Amino acid sequence: MSELLSAHVSRYLRNRGEFERYLPPALLVFSPSSAARGPEDEDEYRLKTVTNAGTPTLGASEAVVFPLLKSRTNAFGRGITVGRTSNNDVVLDDGSVSRFHAWFGREEGSEGFLLTDAGSKNGSWVGGARLTPRRPVPVEDGARLRFGQVEVAFYTASSFVRMLAVRMAP
Repeated sequence: MSELLSAHVSRYLRNRGEFERYLPPALLVFSPSSAARGPEDEDEYRLKTVTNAGTPTLGASEAVVFPLLKSRTNAFGRGITVGRTSNNDVVLDDGSVSRFHAWFGREEGSEGFLLTDAGSKNGSWVGGARLTPRRPVPVEDGARLRFGQVEVAFYTASSFVRMLAVRMAP
């Protein structure tokens, strides 16, 4: 379930130890780009509803955090799914994202993550390189990922906490 970054900041400030204890192993952070918006499309945002009928409830003006966690209701056994529809583990509600776009898996015998494009129409990208469908690629901590036109940053739990600490520094 996605949350605004400000909710994470509040929990971090209240009790850092407890906050860190309950973080998932990895997270995706979407930051809306104010530079990409011009005055003529002020009401347009990168994340939209599937029908594009209205503005999103999340991501309009603040960063959104997506935990990389497997949902109990998702039957896909290979990993943590990413897609536009609500049956995915990570839901990116944008028309450029396929219904089932990609999935994250774990590297055998390590803590690392792999990303695999599921044959999506608009592609998945790691650090500017388009993925070959159904070929897993390792994801580095802090990597920029793109699903269709939605760009996110990948963080492990420890680097997410460091990122918050930097944001909180005077």
